[in-house]
Amino acid sequence: MHQRLGFVTFAAAVLLLTLLAPSVSNPGSLSADPPDRSVAWESRPAGNTSINDAIALTGSSPTGTLPVGTLVRVNLRFMASSTTSAPNATVYVPQQQAVFPAVPASVQIFPTGVNLSVPFGSEVIVNSGTFTLRNATTFNTTGKVTFTSELAALMGSEPFGDLTVDAQWGWNVTTPTGTVTTSGWEPSPGQVIQPAEVAFLQSLQPRSFTVPATITACLTGPVQGRTFSLHAETPKPVDDFVINTTRDPVGGPLVFCLSIVIGATIAPQPLLAHVWDYESVTLLLYIVKLTVTNLTSGGGGGGGPDWTEYVDIAAILGVALVAVGVVVVLRRQPPHPPAPAQDVSPPP
Repeated sequence: MHQRLGFVTFAAAVLLLTLLAPSVSNPGSLSADPPDRSVAWESRPAGNTSINDAIALTGSSPTGTLPVGTLVRVNLRFMASSTTSAPNATVYVPQQQAVFPAVPASVQIFPTGVNLSVPFGSEVIVNSGTFTLRNATTFNTTGKVTFTSELAALMGSEPFGDLTVDAQWGWNVTTPTGTVTTSGWEPSPGQVIQPAEVAFLQSLQPRSFTVPATITACLTGPVQGRTFSLHAETPKPVDDFVINTTRDPVGGPLVFCLSIVIGATIAPQPLLAHVWDYESVTLLLYIVKLTVTNLTSGGGGGGGPDWTEYVDIAAILGVALVAVGVVVVLRRQPPHPPAPAQDVSPPP
């Protein structure tokens, strides 16, 4: 009897694995669906794997344990030069992020974007952002402290290559008793940046939608004679799955729009829209979060259930015949959206 029961259990387990195998063989398939072929195609920009003319600075850390109520402030300093005879330039700085490794949690500051008038040969200092400690915090002096513009490039009022910016950052902490500690300007020398020529994002719509859907981004400013690209991307894993790269000809539209189609096979999940500019380097101008929502008709958005469902169920089922029945029911359930990725705020 025990041998017979063991055989039945073994056979049911084999059947269970057979049912599960097609569903778990490619966990990343939801983000790798074939993109719609109705758009123009070019290779992925180099900027997806490197930072081009974005702020990417490192620095030292505060030391010791600082008490509740301590104010942490970060500052940004620019010095600019130009090959033109203009006395100054406008530099458009996207949203920034400063990260200090610490315990019980890292300190993160998100300064908002800012437009700066930078006289050539003079420095401009911006009080970028602050954070008040809600717990006694011990800073990790061996960790990497960073200040970035979250991959988005700086933009300037002059054509690319005519304007050069030297960027540094610093922090200061003020305890509730009034003790102030500063870092000085870091790194030394600063990061040399050649901002992209400005292109204003007039609109990018829709931000939330059911599929299939057409996403359109419109740019204004000195856009004539320039090449832009609009991408849709899954954040985890990172995959550009639909791309439209188009040149606005000299004498072309003053408001230049690009569109991409998000196909019906894309499951409900967060997406990122990227707007790129192609100069002698590839420049990421804007990052905008999009959301694919569930179909209002109640149908699935494409793809199968998340593969972790099967892992959890296989671990907790003890009776093989019941397991087979549950798997059959699960395979008929509508797909679950993957967990949302970290929000990425658009630059100004």
